[in-house]
Amino acid sequence: MQIALITTGGTIAMGQEPGEARASWRFRAEDFAHLLPLDAGDSLVAVDFSQLPSSHFDSTDASRLATKAGEARARHDAIVITHGTDTLEETAFYLDMILPPGKPVIVTGAMVTASQPGADGLANLRDAVLVAKSPATPGRGVLVVFNRDIISAVHAMKQDCERLNAFGSVQTGKMGAVNGSRVFFYYQHRDHVRLENRTSGRVALVKLHYDAEPEFLQCAFRQADIVVIECLGSGRVQPKLLPVIDRNLNKVIILTTRVPRGHLYDDYSYVGSFHDLLERGLIVSPLDSLKSSILAKLCFGNGKSYRQTKEIFEAFWL
Repeated sequence: MQIALITTGGTIAMGQEPGEARASWRFRAEDFAHLLPLDAGDSLVAVDFSQLPSSHFDSTDASRLATKAGEARARHDAIVITHGTDTLEETAFYLDMILPPGKPVIVTGAMVTASQPGADGLANLRDAVLVAKSPATPGRGVLVVFNRDIISAVHAMKQDCERLNAFGSVQTGKMGAVNGSRVFFYYQHRDHVRLENRTSGRVALVKLHYDAEPEFLQCAFRQADIVVIECLGSGRVQPKLLPVIDRNLNKVIILTTRVPRGHLYDDYSYVGSFHDLLERGLIVSPLDSLKSSILAKLCFGNGKSYRQTKEIFEAFWL
């Protein structure tokens, strides 16, 4: 099997020489290709995309990476991408919304630089290659492989900013796992819509809190084409914010929850409840706010109408 290894930077590509105060870039794709033990008949094709911390990534970089991954996928049997962990979940989701299911696309990284005790990068990369090679992997969409866990890009979330088991899914659990050299999948991937690799529009992400002010919400609406609101609980908004929402129903308004687990729903009739918001025709997203922001920009860039955007989001409920 021929696997394209695309490196983008991140902790996995960093190291620290004796006497140096801070870690810096040490590894490129070719270095990883030499470090990884491969079975007979397997090969890694090194592709250097960038040397960036993922905190510097945005949708423009993700768009370029999707193009590069699509080109590499046409020539190779599988793709493994190394990425910094700060925005790994967003890049993986972006790729999953663009690349059709088929040949494996695996995203991985590291929490510890190569020169530190307990470095996890090479182990994660080895596991990513094992998952890419598994005959059970094709057709499952983009996958995140980290700390022996396999997670769908639709549900992957960075849950810890320090520990090696940094990624998981609070909604569905992991899709599978790597045990030694064996790859296991626990459930079947359910496919979703794909969009053209085009984004547009300005997104404001608003997290509601105890003393959320109407003026700040109105400022978000003035500056943005799309406003994603992290609601209280399972879909509630303070009554003082409702007049601002009502004045901006011409904008794309997407509701998510600020709570890591669960979805939007309630049986309440009071002002600002889930059903009160639903009657305004707002988009209710089953995705977290980060993924909702990306999907909204893709819908905007693909020229989708409000109704079409709403249908695309609602399809993730099915």
